[in-house]
Amino acid sequence: MTVPPAAKGRKQRLVRRDAPDDLLLVIRATPASRALAVEKIAEDAELSARIYLVELRQGERQLLYGVSVFAHRAGHELTEVLDRFPFAPMFIEAPVGVIRSAGCDVIATGENPDHFDVQLIPGVGERDAPPSRRELRAAAAQLLDAAGELRPNPSYAGGADDQSEVNE
Repeated sequence: MTVPPAAKGRKQRLVRRDAPDDLLLVIRATPASRALAVEKIAEDAELSARIYLVELRQGERQLLYGVSVFAHRAGHELTEVLDRFPFAPMFIEAPVGVIRSAGCDVIATGENPDHFDVQLIPGVGERDAPPSRRELRAAAAQLLDAAGELRPNPSYAGGADDQSEVNE
């Protein structure tokens, strides 16, 4: 869910309470190779920042250099999450604490209690210079390094690169 457009036409993402460090998150990796996944994650984060901003504390707004992810909660099958990503051949699953240790913020966004954004470059305001593509790729690589190996998605249906998220 978004609230009315913010300055410069960006939409302000609804932010919920914080995520616990032990919560598992599933990151879709559309390209099947690590190098291409780094590039795609950086590209998605750059696009996100052109569209969204978040207010984490009263008056502290920052651009959302985010990657949309979903929680894999205890007691639920991993395939329940992976079914959301039929066009992603690979995925990564990592606890929130591991993602934070890579220098990324994890922000609970939108109305779906299982939806989060991994903020690759935290703290960039609307008036700040944007990070370079190189910086975004470095942050994406750090995220993948911390999270572990790409794993095959058993829900992969093949076909085109689908950038939409289900039930965001």
